Amino acid sequence: MVSIVVKIFLSSFKIITTIGLISLFSNSLCAQTDIEIDLDDSLMVDTVSIPNKVSISLAPFVLIHPDTIQLGEHDQLVCDSYCASGMPAIYDALHSFNARRMDKFGGYINSKINKGLEDIRKKGFKSDVKKLYIQIDPLTLTVHWIAVVGPSTDGNCYVRFDSRGSAGGGVPAVEKQLNTMHSLYPTLTATKLLEFNENVVKCYDWNGTQLNSYCSSVNIRQHFYKYYDAQVDAVISLEEYTKRYPYNAEGASLPGVKKVFVTPQRRYKVKSGDSLLRIAHKYHTTVAKIKKANGLRSDMIRIGQVLRIP
Repeated sequence: MVSIVVKIFLSSFKIITTIGLISLFSNSLCAQTDIEIDLDDSLMVDTVSIPNKVSISLAPFVLIHPDTIQLGEHDQLVCDSYCASGMPAIYDALHSFNARRMDKFGGYINSKINKGLEDIRKKGFKSDVKKLYIQIDPLTLTVHWIAVVGPSTDGNCYVRFDSRGSAGGGVPAVEKQLNTMHSLYPTLTATKLLEFNENVVKCYDWNGTQLNSYCSSVNIRQHFYKYYDAQVDAVISLEEYTKRYPYNAEGASLPGVKKVFVTPQRRYKVKSGDSLLRIAHKYHTTVAKIKKANGLRSDMIRIGQVLRIP
C-alpha cells in the first residue's frame, strides 16, 4: 500500500516539475523575444536618424547669349570668361573675378570694365556700369560674365569698378574686406551694383580631383561695386578728366579730398561652450590673431569675457 502511494506521489511530482519547467522555459522564451523586439526597434530608429547623402543631378548649363541683352543707344557690352580648372585651391580660384594675391590668377574683370567705362567717356558721356551678369559652369569650372556699360542716367560719372568675395565663407567673410576695398578709392563714392550669391555644385575636391558623385555645393559670394566721382563736370570737365586720369590710374591718384576709412572694431561676448577656435571659425580669423588683439597668453577664456575680434 505504501509502495503504491509513493509511486503515485513520485509520478505527480514529475508531472508538476515538467509543467513548471515548460512554463519557466515559455516565460524565458517570451522575455528573450521581447528583448529582441526592443533591440530591433532601437536599430530601426538609429538607422532612420542617420542622414544619407543625396546625389545632386546637374542641370544643363545654358549660357546667356549676348544678342539677347537689351542695350540703350550708346551702350556696349564688355564680356569675357575664365576657367579655374587645374589651379590650386580651385574654388578659391573660381571666385577670383579679378586677381587673387597668391598667384595673380583671375579674370581681371576690373581692368576690362574700367576700360569699357573709359571708352564711354571718350565718346563724351558720363559713364556707368548698368548691368552685370555672372554665370558659373560647375562641371568645367568656368566663370562667364557680361557687363553693360553706357551713358549714365543718374547724372553721376562712374569711373571705377571693383569687388570682393569668398568661397564658402559667407557674408561675414565678404563684408570684412569691403572697407579695405573702398579705401583704395578715397575720393570716390561707392554704390553696390550686384550681390552675387550662388551655391555651386561641387564636382571636384579643392585639389581639383573630380568626384564620383555630387553631394554638396560651395557657396560663392561676391559683392560688386561701382564708384562715381562727384567732381566730374563740377570741378573738372569730363574731357579733361578723361585725358588726365586713364582707366588704369590708381584710385589714390584721382583728384579731390581723400576720405579716411576706419574699420569698425568687432566685439564678442564669450558664452558657455565657446572656445577660441570656435570663435575664430565663426568670424573667419585665427586663434593667434584673437590672442594678439586681446593680449591673451593662453587659450583659456571665461564666460562673459568680451573679446576684440580682428
